[in-house]
Amino acid sequence: MFRVSRLIVSALAASASLVAQGTPSWRYDFRTGDHLVYRYTFHRQVRSNESETVIEARFHTHVLIADVRGGVISAGFQRNRDSADLLTSRIKGKDKLAEERPKFEKRMQARPAQFSEAMELNTVGEPQDSWEVARESPSHILPALHEIEVLPVHAPGKPGDQWHGMSLLGMDFEFVGSEPVQGRACYHVKGLTADGSVIISYWWSPASGVIERVELDGTYPVFGGTSHEQARMELESHTRGEPLSDWLVKPETKLAALQALLLSPAAATTPEQLTASLKGGNPEVQRLGLAVARRRGLSLAQSALDEVAGSRDEEVMSLAGDLVGAGKPSPPTVKCKQAEAKKADVAKFGTLLRVALSEKSGAGVPYFLRIPLSYRPDRATPLLVYLSGGAGIALDGVSSANDAIGSTNYLVLYPQAAGYWWKPEVAARLDRVMRDVFREFNVDRDRVHIAGFSNGGTGALYMAELWPQRFAAVVSLMGAGRCMDEVKQRLLNLTNLPLLLVHGEKDPIISPDCSRATKDDLTDLRARIAPPLRILPDREHDITLTSDDGLTLPYLKDKVRDVFPKRVNARIPDLEFPRQYWVEVLEKKSGTAEVDAEIKKGNVVEIRSSEVKRLRLYLRQEMFPQPGPVRVRWNGNRVYEGSVQDACTQPGTDLRADPQLDLTDRKEFSIP
Repeated sequence: MFRVSRLIVSALAASASLVAQGTPSWRYDFRTGDHLVYRYTFHRQVRSNESETVIEARFHTHVLIADVRGGVISAGFQRNRDSADLLTSRIKGKDKLAEERPKFEKRMQARPAQFSEAMELNTVGEPQDSWEVARESPSHILPALHEIEVLPVHAPGKPGDQWHGMSLLGMDFEFVGSEPVQGRACYHVKGLTADGSVIISYWWSPASGVIERVELDGTYPVFGGTSHEQARMELESHTRGEPLSDWLVKPETKLAALQALLLSPAAATTPEQLTASLKGGNPEVQRLGLAVARRRGLSLAQSALDEVAGSRDEEVMSLAGDLVGAGKPSPPTVKCKQAEAKKADVAKFGTLLRVALSEKSGAGVPYFLRIPLSYRPDRATPLLVYLSGGAGIALDGVSSANDAIGSTNYLVLYPQAAGYWWKPEVAARLDRVMRDVFREFNVDRDRVHIAGFSNGGTGALYMAELWPQRFAAVVSLMGAGRCMDEVKQRLLNLTNLPLLLVHGEKDPIISPDCSRATKDDLTDLRARIAPPLRILPDREHDITLTSDDGLTLPYLKDKVRDVFPKRVNARIPDLEFPRQYWVEVLEKKSGTAEVDAEIKKGNVVEIRSSEVKRLRLYLRQEMFPQPGPVRVRWNGNRVYEGSVQDACTQPGTDLRADPQLDLTDRKEFSIP
């Protein structure tokens, strides 16, 4: 079976050179100012036992060569949707086209009609960074298709020659032979996945030095069925010597031009050109234009800032604030003598493939991360962890969230389960991925939120139960909640977390009664914050971040983590995930460890437990109502009386860690 997890991992090895044998090399003939236009059609048929849907979208895609120097090609891409049609809709053998077409058209009107990205490539088309994975249409395989495909390093000698190629899908390529395309002699290359489920073909012309046609044909499993997708791009025009200033004022090219300027500092521009590009009120254009100005340290005219004044777009306002000096760096979270670990700047923004490398031996864990244009390494940025439904495929999460988060300043982490989220081994992978993001990026650790839909909605509750101290809030969309034993047994651990439950009234797959029961159980457990429950009328199993009636993001917006709640109630069935806020079970008896720990008047920590033999407390003076010594009582016995040391003076202080959770005075106790 075609599995995205395997395909993503295969991309890790794609940096190796191609191994085709031959003599002269194929090369792209790109020059600064080149402008290529392709006709582009995307066709998708989704079939299951009970339904069939067919859609077709048509685009004109523009490739702009903003700069060529030192063997590096800086290219911007803009794919403009001309039309999108629902061609077939059948449910249980009945034609639903007339009923479903207006809904489809409404969804298309809500989606952006333009998609853009940029890439730096070498002369054979090898990308120098990760391609954008959030594409113009949701798909597991479309992110592997580009107008500039990787050519073989050495020209194949004869038809039938094969090599392993640089591709997201880990394809093997074959030289088919010479064929004419639109009157030009072209070399036809075909790539095939190991299981034969996806084919990419391209026709490169040695005369023009560009691809004249590229096609994709692939099938992969989706929830309850299969998706068969076909895409075809064919060169319509190729002009040379166009000025950047022209691209920056034309709606069909300005996004591509700005993307190229943002990625490639060598591509020259002026404040006047950026000012001209901002006209028209398009928030995506404004974000990119302001980001280019900020990255290059350019001062825009007041007219440019007036153009974006009053925008409701969160990123536009953040970027504009940076340009006028309102966007200040974050102050140190913990004021220790040592300097906090600095984060590196990013080379590329967007939703990109990353890999959390193992600290020991073993394979890395791939994931996708959306880096907003407003991200700065000297300023803490909120993080949303978003878990996908179905088979837990990260690309499904990207597709179901990208439109909703496009104007926010969230870092968005899309991990991959490739199965059920509520498994310890999947949680361990998520833990590694989250630590990788925390290490590489300046994350606001007090605004880390987790959400998910369906399988991911259940998973969001499960992960929040394992690490409630990491999150500020959790949202479960169509999750099974307490109907899943793995969640039910730890539900007590959620009683300190803000939690939103959303479900469809007519959900035939996961009953809304599961969310109702979850709310009732948390109410019975005396959750500190009563969890709101929203049952959406006439909705089925179709609620994601982009179709949740605008509930999730506004709910999360003002939620800030409470690292040291006054009371911690915890159920810990095993010691794989032993910590809950400021309490950690180090050793337990044979059953499930249960802990009720509370900070009381007089600086008293009162602990009641069962099945616990040894535990650790993470203490800071500000947890307590007054200065001075603290007392710890465990099951009625006094186990400690004394001071709480300043965390910054503790030996082994690591400022790369969570500055609140980990910079504490740690005290260990055994059951009296």
